[in-house]
Parts: sequence; structure tokens; C-alpha cells
Amino acid sequence: MLDTIIVGFGIAGLNYADQLRKQNKDFCVIAPKDKSASHVAAGIINPTVLKRYNPVWNSEEFLEHALQSYNEIQKLLSDQVLYSKPIYRILNSILEQNQWSVAASKPLLEKYLTADLISSEALTNIQSPFGYGEVHCSARVATEKLIEIYREEIIKEFIIIDKIDYQELNIEENSVLYKNIKAKKIIFCEGFHSVNNPLFNYLPLIGSKGEILFIESNELNEEVIIKGPIFIVPLGKNQFWVGATFNRTDKTSNISEEGRNWLIKKLQQNLLADYKIIDHKAQVRATVTDRRPLLGRHPKHQNAYILNGLGTRGVMMSPLLSQWLYEYIEGNFKLPPEVDIKRFENHYFRK
Repeated sequence: MLDTIIVGFGIAGLNYADQLRKQNKDFCVIAPKDKSASHVAAGIINPTVLKRYNPVWNSEEFLEHALQSYNEIQKLLSDQVLYSKPIYRILNSILEQNQWSVAASKPLLEKYLTADLISSEALTNIQSPFGYGEVHCSARVATEKLIEIYREEIIKEFIIIDKIDYQELNIEENSVLYKNIKAKKIIFCEGFHSVNNPLFNYLPLIGSKGEILFIESNELNEEVIIKGPIFIVPLGKNQFWVGATFNRTDKTSNISEEGRNWLIKKLQQNLLADYKIIDHKAQVRATVTDRRPLLGRHPKHQNAYILNGLGTRGVMMSPLLSQWLYEYIEGNFKLPPEVDIKRFENHYFRK
């Protein structure tokens, strides 16, 4: 009997698999070959909310754990997936300069934001007459590369390339049986696909579609992440991730002309460089009504768990969230109420 079945292999499933690997637990992963939202994500690790100049909830612990975890994983893979890169926030007025200076002096933000503004001349081909504010502890994870290498080199013998068939799942008191696989427990890390999961579809997972452009330009700085109306994230080899849109109505992964035009309009507000669009993609992020992740045990089945609802902060949050869930399952760790799905237990019983 295996210890755990993991369903889904985006960034959440990967980080939970890595928890089990480090603890020498026997497990298998069930996931389709299809690209997930994690595959097309920018992979930004950013402990701040730059729109409102706030720290992310529990930012210090999430940041420290994420950087440590991805450093360890890239050593395991013998390939770089973590890139330290500052974020330059475009400032559009003297008011925004003053707001940045005030934010950078706050105790919860001063460890992340550089008080001295960056000159507008620091970057060529970017229009920012009032300069930039710098987030100096940010980074990028090459999520698609990470997921594919981990899948092929670390869990190749433990992954079943298949879409979960819930009709084949039988949860008993002390075990979980899926087709011919028997395990002690099952963890669902399915992202937005969880809305089709009969065990956890009572949770308020609303989802938000994001469309992204991939551009090529040899006139942009590859050492800095730009934050203006949208992000411009260097991917290497003169390629950049540009995005993203935010649509709560459309729950498909279809790209749209409307999304493409919106991204181009936002990109050209500050970009003075020549560029070529090389790809256009879309995926649905797993977002929750209260903007907090979903962790915990099913109200009825004591060996069925979920790790989901990571939204746009999945790369930064999932290493620590995976550890929390593992310690909750295996030990006496109590999940923080902000992430524990018990906060929605009345939804289950009402349904």
C-alpha cells in the first residue's frame, strides 16, 4: 500500500510531492499531460502587493521558505530554475513617488522595498519619467521547466499520465482505492479543475482566467522584472512574459482577440522597444472568494485532503503550504484558520 496518491501536478502538486520525497514516503501522482495554469505562469516570487503597497499575508515566512525550497530543488535537478530578479515598479507621478517613499518606510515593507528611487534613465526603451520603485528580494521560478524536469527525472516512475476518473475512486475508512492503486490517503492538487471534483466542489473556488503574451525583443533589459499596468518578465534568450488579463466570467483556456488587444494596449503604454509577439496563451487560475488558499481534510472522509486555491501567489506560497498540510496530516500541526477549509464547512453540510 502506498502512503499517498497526489492528484494534479502543477506547482502545488509538485511541492507536495517534494515534501513526500524528502520524508521518504511512497506515493504516486495522477495527472494528465495537459498544460496547467502553473505551466504558463510568470513564476514571480513577490512578497508585496504593488497596487496597494501592502505586504502579502504571512509574506516573510512564505518568502523565506520558497527561496530555500526552490534552491534545494534546483540542486536536486542539477539545473537552474530559480532566478533572483528585482522588480521595478513604474511610477507615474510625484504622488506615486511620495506613496512609494511612505510605503518603503513602513515596518512591514521596509525589508522588501528600496527607499531610494531608481532613475528613469536606468532602463532604456521603457517610458517612466518619474522613475521606479524597487522590490529587491523578488525572484522568478521557471515553472514550466521545473515541472517538466521534475516529472521526467524525479517522479518518472511514480506518475500516471491520466485524467482522474472520480467514478473509479473508492474511499474507505482506512484506505483509498483508485483502479488498482491502494494508498492510505489522497491529496487533491487540481487547481481550477477541482470544481468538477465531487468531494470538494462545495468549496467557493471561482477561478479567474488570465491571458498572456510571449514576446521577443533584443532591446529590453533581461535582469529586471518591470511592473507597470502589467508585468514584463524576462525569460531568457530575449524572450519576455507579458501579462496578465483577469477575467472571472470566462472559465475556458481559449485565447481571445479582446485579451490580445488589451495586453498590447497596456504593454505599449510604457514600452518604447521594438518587439515581436511569439505566442499567446490562456489558463484559469484557482482563485477563491476570500482570496485565501484551500487546505485541509474533507468534512466526511478523513483520508481525503485538498491543497488548492493558490491564485496568483502559488509559486511563493506552495512550498510552505505543502509543509503545513503535511505536518497537519502526519502530526499535531494546526492549520491557520485563514487557509483551513473548515471555514467553509457549512457549505458542505448545506449542500
